[in-house]
Amino acid sequence: MAVSVGVLGAGAVGGMLGVLLAKAGHDVTVLVSDRTSTAINVNGLVLRSARYGDAHVRVPARPWLTTPVDVLFVAVKAPDLLAALTRVPGSLLHGASVVPLLNGIGHVPLLRAVFPEAVVVPMTVAVEATRLEPGVVEHLSPFADYAICEGSQEPAKDPAMLLRGAGLDVDSSAPDEATLLWRKLCLLAPFALLTTAARDALGPAREARPDLLDALVSETAAAAAVHEVQVDPAGIRQRLHGLPGGMRSSMLKDALVGAALELDAIAGPILRAAPDGAPVTRRVVAEITRAAEPAL
Repeated sequence: MAVSVGVLGAGAVGGMLGVLLAKAGHDVTVLVSDRTSTAINVNGLVLRSARYGDAHVRVPARPWLTTPVDVLFVAVKAPDLLAALTRVPGSLLHGASVVPLLNGIGHVPLLRAVFPEAVVVPMTVAVEATRLEPGVVEHLSPFADYAICEGSQEPAKDPAMLLRGAGLDVDSSAPDEATLLWRKLCLLAPFALLTTAARDALGPAREARPDLLDALVSETAAAAAVHEVQVDPAGIRQRLHGLPGGMRSSMLKDALVGAALELDAIAGPILRAAPDGAPVTRRVVAEITRAAEPAL
């Protein structure tokens, strides 16, 4: 059965998701800026992926949501969230599932406050993809791993069922939302902070500063424990050392082009929660911030 789906943001994650859901037969509308909506309406939405194949779909793109949807995926970056939410009138989301795919922790209570008549269903995604130009996304990693806490959504509005039907892998083993979000952050924060500080891909960055990677993992795990989320630092380190060396975090990509960085979304929860103040994370954040400042 076709489901009415809105995708807020058509960057790397949102564009890829829009293509795969449209290919699965759902009624997809992407909500983006005027410039990007024009490009997608003229040229369509394109995905290049070794795993899922190359695909070109025609989906409507609009600056604002104008009709109700069953499910809204929120796929913008954290610094852009507040501005992007103006594209979505809350009255059109009565009873809908709102599925944020943002990095970090704090966006979930914000979305529940903004859309009180919707059901906010947090979800995380681990994938490397890049928006090459408006409407064109390249999927680079051999995986696209989604995770969710299974809820009580009716089948037509169940995001896990939607994504599995589109051929995506969805892990539903997290027992609660805090575990879901901190599991993602415990992997993402060391990866993003290390690669951005090094201005290099994961392989060279972890070889140059292995002690830094270990310390970032330890501090993130300690912050998670404050929220009563237990993670295995050794397992996180093993996974980070097993990832392809050419992988680049989205924060690194943003830093290289001078875009706004998700430093508060990714490092902020660690700095605010860590019992010892997370001195290594704090130092790396300061290093990244100085490097991002324009030269005088």
